[in-house]
Amino acid sequence: MRVAQICADRGIAPGSTKGAAQHLRGIAAGLSELGNSVTTYAARRCESEFPVEVRPVERFDTQAAQSFDVVYERYSLGHRRGLEIAREAGRPFVLEVNAPLVAEATAHRPATVSSEDRKTEAHLLYEADLVITVSGGLSDWVANHRDGPTVTLTNGFEPRWFDQTLRCEVDHDLVFIGHPKPWHGADLLPQLLRDLNHDGIRASLLIIGGGKGANDLVSDAQQLGVADQITVTGALDPQSATGLLASARLGIAPYPKHENFYFCPLKIIDYLAAGLPIVSTDQGDIAALVGRAGLVVPAGDNRSITAAVAQLLTDAELCNQMGRAGRNQALNNHTWGHVAARTHELLASLCAAAVPALAKP
Repeated sequence: MRVAQICADRGIAPGSTKGAAQHLRGIAAGLSELGNSVTTYAARRCESEFPVEVRPVERFDTQAAQSFDVVYERYSLGHRRGLEIAREAGRPFVLEVNAPLVAEATAHRPATVSSEDRKTEAHLLYEADLVITVSGGLSDWVANHRDGPTVTLTNGFEPRWFDQTLRCEVDHDLVFIGHPKPWHGADLLPQLLRDLNHDGIRASLLIIGGGKGANDLVSDAQQLGVADQITVTGALDPQSATGLLASARLGIAPYPKHENFYFCPLKIIDYLAAGLPIVSTDQGDIAALVGRAGLVVPAGDNRSITAAVAQLLTDAELCNQMGRAGRNQALNNHTWGHVAARTHELLASLCAAAVPALAKP
């Protein structure tokens, strides 16, 4: 198939360190490796190597769309031109939904959202020939807006970035991957370190990421007297970032309580792929993702998070057992190859159904 991948979000640069950019890359690379011809149209220029050709999204018009078999768009706030162009060109339109963007923007960036964005969101969800989401919670939300097909495909990982034969000596007890944000729960980590200290466990923490959230975290750690137990890498390219996971004993994802947890956390997938036991909170699809690879505790129960971390840090055999289980689960279910293969099947079926319609006079 010839696939036009659209990303009109100006916050996502192909090849950047953001999780959204990793998803963009994973889909493009996976579909391409299956023999499809993929071209990515993006609002931002590439920041590093990308597996397929990237063109400015402004160059995607009706004439360009006619050279593709299907238009596959990552939902971006307020952007409806992908759907309009697909309809003008008579091509199937697939919408990839990673978040309920209007609700998310209203909660965190209210000045960036308008009533027109709400209309666009409803229109896209209703009109798309197929909607693909990354979590069960998102699929439930989408079902409130459409009668058409909706499929859940979790996030994935690139196996070449997780070569366990290169596993290095453990230098850190805990690791948190990703630029810390309020909804990640990273602000709890300094208190976690202090609570562990009170329990007689002096743990070290590696933050693989940077930005304002990391600076705030270090500031809080200084006030609590645990700053010397934290190492912050700053922004790294995805391959370097994931390579550092092997230097830790366990991965942590202490998400605070969310009324509507719609994430499919890439950090959970990365921890599984790296063979790390996991401590996380029980929300959305997390318990199903973690499976036998870690301990999942109630959201908002900080003492339970501390107890789970302490249990794993003092039980090497359990850590190894959980790490192996997670690694096997990741390799058998969660590579970008798995995600792309299922996406390929869905797109091929959609294109096959569209051919008779296009052939009608």
